[in-house]
Amino acid sequence: MKKFALVFIVMTQWIVAQEISKTPAVQVIARTLQDKVLLRWAVDTPMAWKKANAYGFLIERSTISKNGEAVIPIEKKQLFTTPLKPKPLAEWESLATTDQNAAVLAQALYGDSFETTVPNDNLGAIYAVNDELEQRFTFSLLAAEQNYEAAKMAGWAFEDTTAILGENYLYTISVVIPLEESILIENGTIYTSLDMYEELPKPIGFIGSYEDSRVTLRWNFHLLQHLYTNYVIERSDNNQNFEQLNGVPIFNAQDSKDGNSSSLSYTDSIPNNKTFYYRIKGKTAFGETGPASASTSGKAMQSLGFAPRISKKEIPTDTTAILYWDFDEKSNNLITGFEVRRANTDSGPFETVKKNIPAIERKTTINGLKRVNYFTIVALGKNGVESESYTALVQPVDSTPPAPPTGLKAVMDTMGIIQLNWDKNAEEDLSGYRIFTSNNPEAEFSEVTKTTFKGEAFVDTIPIKNLNQKLYFKLKAEDQRYNRSLFSELLVVDKPDVTPPSPPVIKDYKITREGVQISWIPSSSEDVVSHILFRKANADTNALWEQITESKIATDSIYIDKSIAAAGLYTYTMVAKDKVGLESTPNDGLTITWNGKIILEDDIKFSGTVDRELRFIHLSWRLKNNDVLEYRLYRGIKENDLKLYKTFDGISKGYNDTNLEINSDYWYGLQLVLTGGRTTSIKTINLKY
Repeated sequence: MKKFALVFIVMTQWIVAQEISKTPAVQVIARTLQDKVLLRWAVDTPMAWKKANAYGFLIERSTISKNGEAVIPIEKKQLFTTPLKPKPLAEWESLATTDQNAAVLAQALYGDSFETTVPNDNLGAIYAVNDELEQRFTFSLLAAEQNYEAAKMAGWAFEDTTAILGENYLYTISVVIPLEESILIENGTIYTSLDMYEELPKPIGFIGSYEDSRVTLRWNFHLLQHLYTNYVIERSDNNQNFEQLNGVPIFNAQDSKDGNSSSLSYTDSIPNNKTFYYRIKGKTAFGETGPASASTSGKAMQSLGFAPRISKKEIPTDTTAILYWDFDEKSNNLITGFEVRRANTDSGPFETVKKNIPAIERKTTINGLKRVNYFTIVALGKNGVESESYTALVQPVDSTPPAPPTGLKAVMDTMGIIQLNWDKNAEEDLSGYRIFTSNNPEAEFSEVTKTTFKGEAFVDTIPIKNLNQKLYFKLKAEDQRYNRSLFSELLVVDKPDVTPPSPPVIKDYKITREGVQISWIPSSSEDVVSHILFRKANADTNALWEQITESKIATDSIYIDKSIAAAGLYTYTMVAKDKVGLESTPNDGLTITWNGKIILEDDIKFSGTVDRELRFIHLSWRLKNNDVLEYRLYRGIKENDLKLYKTFDGISKGYNDTNLEINSDYWYGLQLVLTGGRTTSIKTINLKY
């Protein structure tokens, strides 16, 4: 069960309350240890927070279950009778002198004034609270989140040492509001148990990015924010002896607007060329410190200070380029040389195409050019640091056409709208395609596209009501230098069939126990792919035709309709559908009378139980998927001597018979009255009382 960081919950609820005038409430979190339950709570608006501190809190513990068995009635217990309130100011002195958070909390509760300044760091969102009461409220919650002992002294935390393993509890935290007070503060509740104890996990996603004289450490706080409220960072130069770096806890002080922020970061200044090891530990709102994360290590390296700049490019042949670049000669002694890297796009990915260029060189020749080339010059530092130039585009003279398009296919609907699709060409300098069509594969093809078409899907509308039953297409690919490929393979498109199939004929029907069996003669059209059966209730003049089934085997000729619910007159009709989706006209309808499904005695679930302690016999019955108007209950002392005893409406499910004599033998019978006045046979059971 997740128990989120309390300060996050309270601040979120406060913001929501301001926006929609929500009633103040107590927000609660819990942490179970092996022998006790730790509770933390806070009121979520400033004025309610002030009132609650004055009146105090009570805790009621409800025992829901024991060893998997529900406790009925629920056991409720007040854990103490005197409301929890903040300790007197004098009792804070010892803790406040040793812990800054305790001092802040005491000042927020008892100080004559409470002022803050806004620092130039990511805590600005916390400090930028103008009203003094809101400042006391905000900073007291933040301080209590960092010091569990201070939270207990403030009356906002409690340890239940009487909890028992195997029992599940619901804790209710309430504010002791006097009757004359008008403010309303909703109780806070949380469900927990000693059985929910889990060891604290290691922080995850901890990485370091090492630069010149510094390292930036990052880790994912989002996944464990329901456990850890802040973190401490430790550093070592031997991966054995670690010392804490941050004097104050690191926590997320910003409310992410888009919900995408999931990492915290910390920057440490370190000397270059020395390996350091880092790890982090999470701290909970209950004063626990979790295990250390896996350590990350590395060393800062001096940056080169300068980056190459490609100043000139020449293309002497279609396959060769000469690149020129600038680089400060003062940095020659800091590098081992240069590399040239190439990519198909400006964003990469880049691969090295030339290595071992001396540090004093400022030009190089590249062979094996492709149609499109993005080059970058990389200076390689002796300390392993790289410095990279901006990219430069090199395109040689291109007279080679692209390959013909492949994978042509088409879909045409009955309105004459056709969509062509094909595979995308692999050429890097592809500009688009040209599309050609003809009614005769032996005649000249005319171009449909007047300009280069971008993409691999083309939509057009053609006339379909003419003598030509087929249409033919070819494509050409075109590159950025206007080189055109040869024609693609011929694509043949069949024009759509606009003639609907002939309708099927319903020839017979039969009433069965399960429903109505319909028989038909299939459509005589050769392109039929399915027959569709429809039904309409005649009792409703506004009723619409309801599709009952679609038989996709063209030779099928029988279907049993099991879906009729109510008795009455029904009309059936059918249509045929061909392979292009055209439907025939409906056939002449068939009207039948349906009296409802035949109900056998075994269909009725009728049972009874004897309760001699409470002196009654409980009878229950059930029937699925039928509309019952009335139940008739019969009783007698012999099976063949039953008399009508009670009647019940169609929604009843049972009856408790209390008109009984001890040591008597009773026979009960149940009969159902269905729609249309039909009745079932009487189902009997025998019970001894």
